[in-house]
Amino acid sequence: MAQEIDPVLLALVISGLALLLFFLYVSSIEKVFERIGFSRQEATSILTVTLLLGWISIPIFPYNGWWVGISIGGGIVPLIVCYALLRSKRVHMAEASIGIVIVAVVTYFITRAEEGVGIVADLPFAFAPALAGGLYALSTFWLDIRKAAPLAYFSGVVGTLIGADVFHMTEILSFKAPAEGFTMLSIGGANIFDMVYLSGIVAVGVDIVVFWILQQEKKRGFGRVLTEWERGAEGLPYARDLQAEPTLRPGKKGRIQ
Repeated sequence: MAQEIDPVLLALVISGLALLLFFLYVSSIEKVFERIGFSRQEATSILTVTLLLGWISIPIFPYNGWWVGISIGGGIVPLIVCYALLRSKRVHMAEASIGIVIVAVVTYFITRAEEGVGIVADLPFAFAPALAGGLYALSTFWLDIRKAAPLAYFSGVVGTLIGADVFHMTEILSFKAPAEGFTMLSIGGANIFDMVYLSGIVAVGVDIVVFWILQQEKKRGFGRVLTEWERGAEGLPYARDLQAEPTLRPGKKGRIQ
């Protein structure tokens, strides 16, 4: 007979797993900021400000009963980071413009405006903007993650912001605002779980994973095995039977010996 699970114990286990996953996610965000060129102290400061002020939205302008605003954590902080990348020349606008267009187009077609909800995207396609930004950065700087990672972040954040919030803004504002209360349409309102924020983080994550795979391939790939085999490494078939090719060198009278 199966033993019943204590509901309190089950709740504690689920809560512990949720906290662990949240901690791992937050730690990965800090690593991403370090990858795009910030120091550990700067990355910690960015993350701290995001978590403390992330759920506060600043009103920008009213329209037809709505207030359009922007979240500090999900909107302003990522844009400040992008500005810092431009100012420090870790990202150049020439490459970034193409990435922004690509990500914005992808984002626009996988998102939609829903009344009473906001801008939404179905889960299988929600990470498409981040993948687009990451793959574009890889295609531009295939061998240098120091350049690819900042470009991936910049393209993912700005492209998603334009494709989702700017391009769908007229649709959202066309919905009827509630008759009572203060209703705000907040850009990046979901903070570190908002698509704008996530696109930059995941885009860099894609590049990190690909570069890690490339490094492992260089260390343990077919090229290394073939080189060891040619040099006669022990345990490899026929290695002892291999002989070095004779070296051709010119003689005293210019003849090849």
